[in-house]
Amino acid sequence: MPKYLFAIACGVLLQMGGFPDALTAQGSRATGREPVRLSLAEAVGRAVDLNEDVLIARAEEARTAGLVREVRAGSLPDIRAEINYNRNIQNAVLFLETGDGVQQVQLGQENDYGFVLTLEQPILDLALGPARSAARLSGEATAVQVESARVGVALQARLAYYQVLLDKELVVVQEKAIEQAGARLREVEAFYRVGTASDFDLLTAQVEVDNIKPLLIQARNLLELDRNRLKRTIGMPLSEPIELLDRLARPTEIPPLEEAIEIALRNRPDVDSQELVIALQSENLAAQKASAYPTLDLIASFSRRGASSTLFPGGKDFAQSASAGLSFSIPVFDGRARSGRVQQARAAVDREKFRLQQLVENARLQVQQAHQALVASREQIEASESNIARAERALEIAQTRFRNGLSTQVELNDAELAVTRARTNFAQALYNHNAARAQLTAAMGER
Repeated sequence: MPKYLFAIACGVLLQMGGFPDALTAQGSRATGREPVRLSLAEAVGRAVDLNEDVLIARAEEARTAGLVREVRAGSLPDIRAEINYNRNIQNAVLFLETGDGVQQVQLGQENDYGFVLTLEQPILDLALGPARSAARLSGEATAVQVESARVGVALQARLAYYQVLLDKELVVVQEKAIEQAGARLREVEAFYRVGTASDFDLLTAQVEVDNIKPLLIQARNLLELDRNRLKRTIGMPLSEPIELLDRLARPTEIPPLEEAIEIALRNRPDVDSQELVIALQSENLAAQKASAYPTLDLIASFSRRGASSTLFPGGKDFAQSASAGLSFSIPVFDGRARSGRVQQARAAVDREKFRLQQLVENARLQVQQAHQALVASREQIEASESNIARAERALEIAQTRFRNGLSTQVELNDAELAVTRARTNFAQALYNHNAARAQLTAAMGER
């Protein structure tokens, strides 16, 4: 539905007396399907299995597995068979000087056949061992990167889930605000009918109700948008209605900062992956150094060739041969190309070590930031929760004073606005706490 049509529909519903209890029920009636009921754990589980980031990482893992197989093949025999057939439309000739003059001798027959079987087996190549180790480490690193992608996607799913829960709370806050404003409008209308309220009072109450309506429409639009973002994160079709089962959790025990940092450095997959990358580059350095040493290969071949004037030759038209030997290669001078490759490999090792240091320090910082945000959000919850009670009590007093003619609508408006702000701040503090806990979980390398 286009945004402007959705806004018009929301305004019509407000004029008719309000919204349905939940957009989920509205969406399920529109699609004719029951909503999928999702807990937070189920949403995270779907995300780590179906999100495109995880699927891309798994595809890279499969590609690396093929690379490992290719490198391992370098130490195995290479056996090739080749079959040839040639039809000589016009045969070549050889000119021979004889006593009778120059004679032409035709070479070959109309049909030539060939079969060659070759075998190459490395016997000595000191670079193969490091190359196989590097390929194996590359496979292990990509496997760890898959887990790193899952940790990141789990964080995205949690934050998207919490955002929808926050949006639902903010919709409720605006619904209560418009309910309060509507109740006050009805009171003013009653006062107006008996002559105890002026036109100004009535207009002010009507304007207050109309001012809240766009905020409620905006909150509901944001809820729908964030619900679609959640579906996108967990790999669900946007047309599938969903219903969230969990609520924003209240504060629980926070682990000590040093313990959280220790867990992070032990569990974070990006740190583990970087350590594997360093080992991989070290093996690559060893392979480049080993390329200066001689290599020894076994080479063997078997061939069977035939020539015939007929399409299907007989056994007498074939001849065969076989050979075997050793190829010993010694690098003598390559213009210092090998030295350049060794220098590049050594620099790559140093670069990855610096990256590991960077990752470790970033991990410490991320854990510390998430831990501080978690502590601060808990304090915000305590402060905003107690403030709701004070704001609601102040609103009750303001309502009583207004009914008794002891205050103006301005005072009542301020009291109602203070309640709305207090409820909004409490919902935001709950979201901040849950989001900070999710950030801490991810920073510690856990899903």
